[in-house]
Amino acid sequence: MSNDKLLLVKELLQNEKAMEARELFRELKPENSASYFFVKGLTEQKFQEWGAAINSFQKVLAFDPNHKEAKNHMDMIQTVLNFWNPETFNP
Repeated sequence: MSNDKLLLVKELLQNEKAMEARELFRELKPENSASYFFVKGLTEQKFQEWGAAINSFQKVLAFDPNHKEAKNHMDMIQTVLNFWNPETFNP
């Protein structure tokens, strides 16, 4: 049952229904699984909760070190956090 809800949360996120996805995710009972933490990370990333998302994706990688999607999302977040625009410092 919860796998169905995790898939629905993921689908809502993909369809730009982030608020609905977050509300549905909050109704889920926490699980200690890669799929749970992956969807949790996606939800956190969508709301720019970078630290929480990184922690969730790291938990996914603890379950499955070869989880490519989790690695890709970690890389995307690192890119966002490491972005530096020199023009913002130019008066």
